[in-house]
Amino acid sequence: MANLEFKRALNFMGFIATMCIAVALVICLIISLFGETKGIPGFQIYDVVSAFTFFANILAYFITIVSGFFYARSKRNIWFMIAQIIGTVLIIVAVITGAVL
Repeated sequence: MANLEFKRALNFMGFIATMCIAVALVICLIISLFGETKGIPGFQIYDVVSAFTFFANILAYFITIVSGFFYARSKRNIWFMIAQIIGTVLIIVAVITGAVL
């Protein structure tokens, strides 16, 4: 039963990631059609788009990493697991350095 709940949680995260990407794309489309409007000083609509995109990317990376982990575990080969761990570490380092820079 726990496996079904875990799959549902992954599916839900995929849904949330899809909705965040959709909102970010719609905002970008509206901006490109109507141009950037004057808003609150210090507030840029691009920051909102960037936040939605970043959150969606984090969820997509998480879903990919978890799915890859279960695939590597099912192979019962240490080299698949080592490759999965190296890939996971590279993704985490890239996301952290991308967020900081």
